[in-house]
Amino acid sequence: ELCAQFQPGVIASIRGAGLETIIKRVEAYHKLHPDSAKDCWYPEVFEKIDEPEWQQLYINAEHDGSTGIITIARESYNSDVNSELNRAIDWLHSEAIKNVIVTGDFHLSTQMVGADTGEFFPALEKVEEGIKISYSWSTTARRLYDEFDVSVGYINGKRCLGGFLELLIHCHYLISVEDSRLGMPEVTLPVIPGMEGCHWSFRKVKNDDQQKILKLLLDGEQVKAKDAVGWLIDYAGSHNEALQIAWKIATGKDHGLVKRGVKESALDEISFDIKLEVPENPGMEAGRKAIINTIRDSCGVDLKKALTIQAKHSAEFMISDACKYGKIGSEFKRLMDV
Repeated sequence: ELCAQFQPGVIASIRGAGLETIIKRVEAYHKLHPDSAKDCWYPEVFEKIDEPEWQQLYINAEHDGSTGIITIARESYNSDVNSELNRAIDWLHSEAIKNVIVTGDFHLSTQMVGADTGEFFPALEKVEEGIKISYSWSTTARRLYDEFDVSVGYINGKRCLGGFLELLIHCHYLISVEDSRLGMPEVTLPVIPGMEGCHWSFRKVKNDDQQKILKLLLDGEQVKAKDAVGWLIDYAGSHNEALQIAWKIATGKDHGLVKRGVKESALDEISFDIKLEVPENPGMEAGRKAIINTIRDSCGVDLKKALTIQAKHSAEFMISDACKYGKIGSEFKRLMDV
């Protein structure tokens, strides 16, 4: 699985195919190679495919009776992670848990590098596929904001980028170890941040801090967590300090932080008068223009409408030449066009 961080993974692929398909496939192989059926074949294992051990490969959820913990054990966000995260949230609700911490698992996900770009391949050809990805993943992220009394995102690894950062900024509070690096590198691919990165953070900051978010989105560079306090995250410290703050917030104890609310109405017009680095290539320049348009349109409406608008912008850019001839399109040709 570690070698397949940017692919679905063997076990997840088996789960996706289903019990009947996998059994038939292996039995067909055994007809060609009878000796292989004599050992190392345990079909009874596949009969447990609907049990939690199979269904929650990357997302784990637990609680102590009042506070829940959701841990993510995959470096890149994909449809499997999205589905498992929804099931984890559903389970916590069934257990009447109202407060939650969302974090990496401190083991496999020592860095959270964003979305699995392989998920975008169908969206290079069909705008409907891009809308489905952006809308469904963003809807999942919003559950962290809408469905808990308190949600705390905790960044414990060396970096948190792209889609994973977009996911965690939906939490009511975002806490990080101070040396972690945060960023939105989508413009360098180029692609538009599809999990509400073009409007959610703007709704939580003062007008004076909007330029910092713009630079993050339009330059694609990373920033240390300790330099992002107050405009992107809420606290940065050592592991022990950050963990203590996250736990205090989630358990309702005094933590000294002020909750930054999300403005649900349309925002005032954002100024794009900002000094940026020279774009690396025409694709990045096209990405910047598309991101600016997305920011303008999704920030210019209320929170409810912004979800659909951002998803549409993200999907329409994916079918553009800039995206098809960028890193995602090149990866698609290398892996799929054979």
